[in-house]
Amino acid sequence: MIDTEIIDFFMEEAEELFDGMNSILLKNEEAGEIDKEEIDSLFRNMHTIKGGAGSVGLINLGNYTHHLETFLDMVKDGEVTLNKEIINFLIESVSNMQDILDKEYDGSIDEKNTPIMIDELKKSIDIFTGSEPKKVENPSNNEIPDATAAEIIDLFENIFSILNIAESSNDISKIDISELFRYIHTLKGSAQFLYLSYFPTYMHDIENILDKVRNDKIEYTLELNSFLLNSLTIGQEMIDLELNNNLEQNKFNMELTSLKSEIEEFDKAQDDSAPAFEIFDDELDIDMSAFEIYDEPVAKKDIQLTPKTIQKPTKQVVKPTEIKSIKKTAATSSIRVNLDKIDSLMNRVGDLVITKSMLFQFSKSIKEDSEIYKQLQEKLENLDRDIRELQESVMSVRMVPMESVYSRLPKMVRDLSKKLDKKVKFEHFGDNVEIDKMMVEGLMDPLTHIIRNSLDHGIEIPDIRINKNKDQTGTLSITASQESGNIIISIKDDGAGINIDKIVEKALENGIIDQEQLSKMNDEEKTMLVFAPGLSTASKVSDVSGRGVGMDVVMTNISKLGGKVEVKTEKDVGSEFNIILPLTLAILDGLNIEVGDTNFILPLSSIVESLQPSPHMIKRVSNKNRELVMLRHEFIPIIKLHSFFGVKSRYTNFEDGMLIIVKSSHNKVALFVDNFLNQEQIVVKSLEKNYKKIKGIGAATIRGDGSIGLILDVMNIIEENKILAV
Repeated sequence: MIDTEIIDFFMEEAEELFDGMNSILLKNEEAGEIDKEEIDSLFRNMHTIKGGAGSVGLINLGNYTHHLETFLDMVKDGEVTLNKEIINFLIESVSNMQDILDKEYDGSIDEKNTPIMIDELKKSIDIFTGSEPKKVENPSNNEIPDATAAEIIDLFENIFSILNIAESSNDISKIDISELFRYIHTLKGSAQFLYLSYFPTYMHDIENILDKVRNDKIEYTLELNSFLLNSLTIGQEMIDLELNNNLEQNKFNMELTSLKSEIEEFDKAQDDSAPAFEIFDDELDIDMSAFEIYDEPVAKKDIQLTPKTIQKPTKQVVKPTEIKSIKKTAATSSIRVNLDKIDSLMNRVGDLVITKSMLFQFSKSIKEDSEIYKQLQEKLENLDRDIRELQESVMSVRMVPMESVYSRLPKMVRDLSKKLDKKVKFEHFGDNVEIDKMMVEGLMDPLTHIIRNSLDHGIEIPDIRINKNKDQTGTLSITASQESGNIIISIKDDGAGINIDKIVEKALENGIIDQEQLSKMNDEEKTMLVFAPGLSTASKVSDVSGRGVGMDVVMTNISKLGGKVEVKTEKDVGSEFNIILPLTLAILDGLNIEVGDTNFILPLSSIVESLQPSPHMIKRVSNKNRELVMLRHEFIPIIKLHSFFGVKSRYTNFEDGMLIIVKSSHNKVALFVDNFLNQEQIVVKSLEKNYKKIKGIGAATIRGDGSIGLILDVMNIIEENKILAV
């Protein structure tokens, strides 16, 4: 039984690999050609998915991917010339792979349908090809790819970590054979991208014996563990020798002979010629000549083989400065760190910020004219600077490029535009602009709904665009930028624009607004009605839109991320949605407000303005027992925070306290408080995760004096106030 943690790891890895393939294919679909580097990347992703699928028991995915990998190998070797039709075929095939993976993962796969899909795949491949795959040639003076080198180093470290623990503890009970096999299989496959040949041949036998262990044909013992440690150490040395053409044929044959001899001791009854991946090589009608180094067995007696893809090295002196090393190459690459570790580090930095605030609070108890006070203040200022720099460094580690968000969008735009019979050019800019990793998932739903809305309601079909003197192909673009401590994501189309009159009509019809409210709304506020729950201007319901859900999700999710949305639209020119987000969810700029003996924190991003009202500005609606403040001919509902939270207020007359105007979506309210205090940057702690969800409270922080500060959830307060007002 495969460990679910390993399968989940593969699913996460596969998602990234699929995103990478889709990005390459969709970017080059129109041109009908792909450069060599990107073809290599496609092949590598495909190969990794096939290998991973086999190691975690996803047989259907492995079988289907095997044929695509073979076809891509022919493309890579120049036997098949790419064109739009082939790229389109690859896009659809990758889509099928994702579908098979999802269904096989959740257990809903139709075992009878997969062979049919494979037959259709093979027929399509037969149309594009008529030749056999060609062997990979080793190009001269090939540079070592950084990413591949880093991956190989990581794999070796993971493998040796597993084996060394068992060796030092004299205990093999905790060895995860499936995980070990997967690392070794991936290691062997990755070596192809360094154009190594001796090493994969050597690793093939090691992979075979582990495959037999995981299939209960050989028992895993301490002796076998020691054998693997020794053999893999030799294999690691073999890489650098081969990279520098210093691995002699005789030396390799001796090592291979020794390896096989030891394997025979562990498996005398087993035929060494059995391939490691029988489900791929025996059940599929495929010529495997392209993969004979990796997938064909090495004959037991015939050990004097020369690997097919490397020329016999010539004797030459390699200058020290020219020596290639897998470790040196990988040393300059990035490392992979679990997000939980980064979050833990961020929490510790947050604790430092809180401790710093406490020290500043303590310093106030010391006489200001004393020498110790001056020295303490100087040291606290240094501490404050160091903590801020540390905080910024840790935050930068949490950041990922917008490219990771964009990679999921082109396929969606392509599929949806085809379904709607529209021609759409999708562009994205600001790929290297960084966003907090914690925001990425929360951002995907809003982006999806905005893009679907632009494609369905915004961009017109070709005939209508031509009648409007527009290019028949519409343009949809997404741009990311950093401005004033915020991330701004702009989604723009050159379609018909938002029909404001129709939006207003539907809003009145659904009771979202009344005529009195409408009379006081400007065009911007009318446009924002598009985010109202249940509002749709679609003439009929389809599988794309029309049910009145979606755009309200945009506003809800963006508000949860501490951001806001702005909309610009012009008839027959197009629409632009601007999503404005804070750089990180971990830090918040807030205003301390006072309500009786309780202090709350109000996010600055929600505040429009504040004022101390005059008596004539307050209006009362007697039949609803509600108060409004009239501000520049606009009536804004008042929410008494002391009543909302059930605390005693210092003031009951509005003119004695303060009103803070806040806004969420198209709703604007005035919060009545006793006073507002100071503005500060705070470390956000999840209240729901550490305690429970509380009405009107979004999160919490720890203040400088050690007390808990509650951060208001403006959207929730407004929504709850609507319920209370009904």
